Amino acid sequence: MWYYYTNNQQFGPVSEEEIARLIQNGTIGRDTFLWTEGLTDWAQASQTKFSNLLAKVPPAAIARPAGTAYPYPYPVITFQPQSLRTLWLWLAWLVGLGFPFSFICIGFPAVIAGVVLGYILLYRSWLLIQDGRVRTTPGKAVGFCFIPFYNFYWLYVAFVGLSKDMNSYCQERPIAAPIISEGMALAYYIMSLLSAIPYVGLLFAIPAIVMYIILMKQYTDAGIRILEHKMQAAAQ
Repeated sequence: MWYYYTNNQQFGPVSEEEIARLIQNGTIGRDTFLWTEGLTDWAQASQTKFSNLLAKVPPAAIARPAGTAYPYPYPVITFQPQSLRTLWLWLAWLVGLGFPFSFICIGFPAVIAGVVLGYILLYRSWLLIQDGRVRTTPGKAVGFCFIPFYNFYWLYVAFVGLSKDMNSYCQERPIAAPIISEGMALAYYIMSLLSAIPYVGLLFAIPAIVMYIILMKQYTDAGIRILEHKMQAAAQ
């Protein structure tokens, strides 16, 4: 699937057959920028696999203005707002009920399942705000949390950074989303680090779990508003 950028607007995804048709009717010229998965950046159509179709197309009379920023290939969202709420509800039940029973091993599977759902929710939250300016990608946000020692730092980026970037994303649009508490995100990050201390870590683990559930609820509420905004814009 391909994306193309013309008249200061991004279109797609469309099939290769549709790109060929647009070239034939003149919608896409040799200087039109195209992007597909596998390309590191947008490229002019004349520099892609469609160059043979453009052999007889004359160059555009007006070149693309120098210094104009490249369009960003926004990710395709395939999930619905309700799925975010469902993820959080399962996360809250599994972690909230599993943690008290983890001392007798019964709750460990529930806690692990809840943590997995939490990372899925974290991934989707980062995915919703990808506009080329946020501090990381969804894959890095989740994947780097599993790098030993480095994850002590990366948890700050993944959670506190998400709070900051989600708030900024909504304010710039604007999107009527609830404000995520950046202070709570920072407190959760600190408590998570302190909970790793032997013997006394349990004292910090309990408030960390509570703040984690609340924080993920805030990500969920903001994510639902962002996704609804995207769906409304796509329908117009």
